[in-house]
Amino acid sequence: MSFKINSNSGTSIAIIVNKENPVASLTAGDVKLYWLRKIKKRWPEINKNIRPADFKSSNGAQQTFYGTVLKMSGSDVQTYFTQKQYESAEKPADKLSSNEAMVEFVSAEAGAIGYIDESALTPDMKSKVKVVLVVN
Repeated sequence: MSFKINSNSGTSIAIIVNKENPVASLTAGDVKLYWLRKIKKRWPEINKNIRPADFKSSNGAQQTFYGTVLKMSGSDVQTYFTQKQYESAEKPADKLSSNEAMVEFVSAEAGAIGYIDESALTPDMKSKVKVVLVVN
């Protein structure tokens, strides 16, 4: 089961995690805490490192994710990860080039959390990952 949240950008996104992750749904606040690794560095249920996934270049899904879920600008996100890397050698989010690459990464990494344009989520993609939140 996934929750829905409305955004102002017009792009609906699906927050996705690996199928092995027992989390059934997350709130936008939870997604922010996990994706930024503010509460934990590992998923408690599966004891895997949290691996946030992002897009290499700006797109509608990224704008919706940053603005609605993270409540941050692109430069805020970049600054956040630069600071975390400097403070604790924490790796920034993995950068991917497409919705397909995002799904492949999340399906291959047990601790991954990412997002994609919901309209691009095909039945084949849905079989590879778990949708834990939809942001409209």
